[in-house]
Amino acid sequence: MKVEHVLIEKVKRGDPKAFQELFNQFEREIYTLAYRLVGNREDAEDVTQEVAWILWSKIKSFRNESSLSTWLYRVTANTALQLLRKKKKIVYVEPNFHTAEDMHLMLEMAVMDLPDSQRALIVLRDIYNFPIKDIARMLDITEENVRVQLHRARKALRKKLEGGENDGVQRSAGTDTGIPERRINKKPNK
Repeated sequence: MKVEHVLIEKVKRGDPKAFQELFNQFEREIYTLAYRLVGNREDAEDVTQEVAWILWSKIKSFRNESSLSTWLYRVTANTALQLLRKKKKIVYVEPNFHTAEDMHLMLEMAVMDLPDSQRALIVLRDIYNFPIKDIARMLDITEENVRVQLHRARKALRKKLEGGENDGVQRSAGTDTGIPERRINKKPNK
């Protein structure tokens, strides 16, 4: 029996040390996924803490049908998306493509501007490289639905990056980018 399975069984029996050891194995990945979905440190920490609570309180319902990491990523994605739905507010930033770092930042901001369900698909598939099958399980949708929605998400992302919407990129309020927030009045000089 794998060490992870032994820890899961101990946590199911209420062992707090086993819980801490088990959660420590996944905490960084949970935080990183949460950050990529919510876009700021404070909310990512809140999501990570909520996932820890869910792991502790719902571990008995975990049936080992999928890996614990898949289950935790699904819980993380759902928790982050719930938080985003509660906080939805958009601000605008002016694009600036002077360096590769700026381009990376604009890509991250464009991903953050996608609707929550599309953002989750882009992050899980294109950033984390999860198989379609695992994403379908995490989001509780069919594999075909994942493919269709992922195609639409990539199309929407492409449109944002090409400047087809609002002459720039929107981002959720609270996203940590370091770029001052302001309304866009005209297209940037190329």
